[in-house]
Amino acid sequence: MTTGLQQARVALGAQLRDLRAQRGFTERELAHEPGWPQSKVSKLETGRQTATVDDLPRTG
Repeated sequence: MTTGLQQARVALGAQLRDLRAQRGFTERELAHEPGWPQSKVSKLETGRQTATVDDLPRTG
């Protein structure tokens, strides 16, 4: 059974994947700036992982 949260994660991941592809980035290139492993991008894009506040880059 799929929950609303799972559906939202998958939808958000699909949007991330589409934006990444539109910009011409690979998963590895997208992962580089915030210092994530490439596998994290893959998990975010497939909805297997949820980004946290700590995952977001800080601007100062």
